[in-house]
Amino acid sequence: MTHLIVATHGKFSEEIVNSAAMVFGEDENTHVVTFLPGEGGDDLVAKYNAILESLPAEEPVLFLVDLFGGSPYNAAARVATSRENTDIVTGISLPMLLEVLDAKDSASLEELAETAKEVGVAAVKSFRNPEPAAPVAKAETAPAAPVSMPANYDPNGRMNISLLRIDSRLIHGQVMTSWAKAVKCEAIFAINDGVATDNIRRELLLQIVPPHLKGYVITVEKAIKVWHNPKYAGKNIIWLVTNPADIVRLIEGGVKINTVNVGGMTYREGDKLISQAVAVNKDDVAAFKKLLELGVDMSLQQVAANKKEPLTQAKLDVIQF
Repeated sequence: MTHLIVATHGKFSEEIVNSAAMVFGEDENTHVVTFLPGEGGDDLVAKYNAILESLPAEEPVLFLVDLFGGSPYNAAARVATSRENTDIVTGISLPMLLEVLDAKDSASLEELAETAKEVGVAAVKSFRNPEPAAPVAKAETAPAAPVSMPANYDPNGRMNISLLRIDSRLIHGQVMTSWAKAVKCEAIFAINDGVATDNIRRELLLQIVPPHLKGYVITVEKAIKVWHNPKYAGKNIIWLVTNPADIVRLIEGGVKINTVNVGGMTYREGDKLISQAVAVNKDDVAAFKKLLELGVDMSLQQVAANKKEPLTQAKLDVIQF
């Protein structure tokens, strides 16, 4: 018997399982995991492990998640690498879930994964053209609007930092679907000492990067060295870090930084929220204040379409621990 773990952004996982129950009935071996604002990859891993620890180690588990490269997928991949008889299928839909529920008591894990993928494609129909059609070329899009000069542009022959963003998740859907399209860039740097030395997490991040961009997961020290290397002069790069202290280190290493986008910082016990998506501790506040002293302009903004909210000294001063 295969156990299912349905995991998605928000509470979609709860609702799709409830919808399936209306058709198929309740299934005690289907487990729901939500991913809510303020949570991060480690929270998802903890939720997954809590479920897996209640199951016999030899029994197969199939994760059905929403987005390839999203946090529910990345956390599931971290778990699956160390657990046998475990697979992940993305793009969950109600037809997919119903078909898997119907087959899971008799099919193998491999057969279930294949079934999920096949149904995920076959269930997509058009009212005017219900039969599957031959693949069509992607429609051409209008030319992009002229891109302004990167805020961290350096006229002295070094690379241009198109966007410097604080994001606990580093490379993920918001970065790929919003920021990589909104700013001029040829590559993405995910800068974090811990992740750069973790082979699994590094590979998970790199597989999300689209083919037309290059992706690198590097340490803070490596980022400083690369920025000073004239070989990369004129290159437009998105830089992603997980915390403001690493930006202070970058500046101390000689990297020219004028602006910072504060996108998302995962909540941990004892943290204080300064926005729905940004939670800080004492060290973060001290680092943010240091950046303000250095003349860095900072704004809270999750996606490019959102309005910027300045991160000011006054906003930081009211935070009490």
